[in-house]
Amino acid sequence: MHKPIDDPQFYSYPGMVAVVTSRHEGVQNVMASGWHTYIGSSPGIYGISLRKETYSYELIEQSGVFGVHFLPGHRSEWIQAAGSFSGREMDKFSKFGITYDDGLKVDVPILTDAYYAYECKVMDITTYGDHEWIAGEVMQRYQAPEYFLDNGMVNLDKLQIPMYVGRSSYRILDGSSEEKIHPFYL
Repeated sequence: MHKPIDDPQFYSYPGMVAVVTSRHEGVQNVMASGWHTYIGSSPGIYGISLRKETYSYELIEQSGVFGVHFLPGHRSEWIQAAGSFSGREMDKFSKFGITYDDGLKVDVPILTDAYYAYECKVMDITTYGDHEWIAGEVMQRYQAPEYFLDNGMVNLDKLQIPMYVGRSSYRILDGSSEEKIHPFYL
């Protein structure tokens, strides 16, 4: 049974955490974003939510581009590190051994361990409360095909997906998780 609560808390976990990369004039950063989503398909648009005070926000605002990455379960430590430390204080790529290649269409790092990634060009930035919603047109997509089935779905027998449950804790979604198929026909 549910009950009304007055605490100003928000609930959306467990969920996937996207790893966002940015670069401006040779200075780059990597951070975690728990609030993100695909928001359009023609053109492809991906949105991320960041605080204006973050180093990544500063770099994205100046450069007009960003990268979005999804990492496998064995990289959950990278995800947590990217979200726990400021790029103003350290080079998180070097400190945590996060490897990358340069983007093909926009100037952002593309994480080599990502099983899926986007290069995005900023379309709009809008303030909502204490966060900035950044909508970016997807300029390039990357996929590690060995982790996907012919129907486009992830192959959970080959890929473990980290699901953030809160308070620096992750659970791993993989092929051992129960699958439920609900074919509704009218």
